[in-house]
Amino acid sequence: MLMFRTLEPGPSLMLTTRPRSDALGAAASRLAHLGALALIVAAPWASAQLSNIRPQSPLPDATIRQFYSVTFTPVNPYKGLPVLWNITPGCLDGTGLAFTPQNGTANAARINGVPTRLGTFDCTIVAQDAGDNVISKPYELTIVKGCVSPRITSSPPPAAVEPGATYSYVIVAVGSLPRTFAALGLPPGLSIDPLTGVIAGTTAAAGAYSVTVIVKGCGREAIQNFTLVVGTAPVSLALSSAPNPAVFGQDIAVAVHATGGAVAPSGTVLLCVLAAGEFCAPPVAAPPAATPPELIPPLYSASLDAGGNVTFTLRGLPIQNYVLQAYYAGDSTHAEARSVPVDQFVIKGALLPPSRRSQGAPAPPGASVESIPALSMPMLGALSMAIVGIAVGVARRRG
Repeated sequence: MLMFRTLEPGPSLMLTTRPRSDALGAAASRLAHLGALALIVAAPWASAQLSNIRPQSPLPDATIRQFYSVTFTPVNPYKGLPVLWNITPGCLDGTGLAFTPQNGTANAARINGVPTRLGTFDCTIVAQDAGDNVISKPYELTIVKGCVSPRITSSPPPAAVEPGATYSYVIVAVGSLPRTFAALGLPPGLSIDPLTGVIAGTTAAAGAYSVTVIVKGCGREAIQNFTLVVGTAPVSLALSSAPNPAVFGQDIAVAVHATGGAVAPSGTVLLCVLAAGEFCAPPVAAPPAATPPELIPPLYSASLDAGGNVTFTLRGLPIQNYVLQAYYAGDSTHAEARSVPVDQFVIKGALLPPSRRSQGAPAPPGASVESIPALSMPMLGALSMAIVGIAVGVARRRG
């Protein structure tokens, strides 16, 4: 810092300097003095400015049966001292929540506890500082239900959809709001409203459709699977039997496999077993009028499993040729169907003594030894003629 000093009149002027450190110290001292003076002047004004309570209203929602806490602080209390707190008496009664300190002093106040009652509650919180400045602020607190994952309560819709007709069905769900609906695999022309869960529209695309409805909300989503059938899906029946030919006295296994549509057919299969001159009973076929009842054998009946399969066991069939045919009655999503007729032969068999080979070396350990069925030469000749006769008879009957 440079300083000028005027000397006595004379022929010369003298310039002197004060050390730099002394100059800076003097400046800092002056600034500190001015700052302290400003604080003294402003303190009474600033200490009287208790003007608000934080936070703002409404308060964050409380969830029933879950711990809740919210803190209240005064804005600019007198000299930073604790304030006196009060809340509207009784405004939290029965909620499971408490206000502290009630009619007590503290730097902050709280509402906390575990809510036990749903509803919206209005309270007024009052803060008074040491300078007799008072702030009164109304608050709104809502206690809500916790998150409830969506759950579909409606049954799957009827499977049958009439082609070309207006279709409508409502998927009903419960759980916390908001909820949204979606569907996968609907027939062309049908759609689901994402807000209401209404499946509606018109379709002519015949077939069976596997549909998945998804409801989303808080927590886990809800899923429902079902089948919609526009018209009925055609079904194919495959029939096979074994052994064929079978020796008299052997059990015969007749397997039927039903396929068609997006899902396996379900329901009942009927099996007709015809000897020569007999006719299948309804609904497998329609015998000619006035057919004697003894020529209409009873039908075998069994249910398809989940894969569309069923097996019949035939026992004690007499020696002759038979015609087997299966009939499927259909279900809500599949049309009726009939299999192609299959010939089944039952022949006479005879057991011969074990062959020389079987009388030789013993069988290896673990191997099974069984009698080998065989026919004598006269029987073979007779059997050959019988088979030829049976084949001719079948050809004539089918012709």
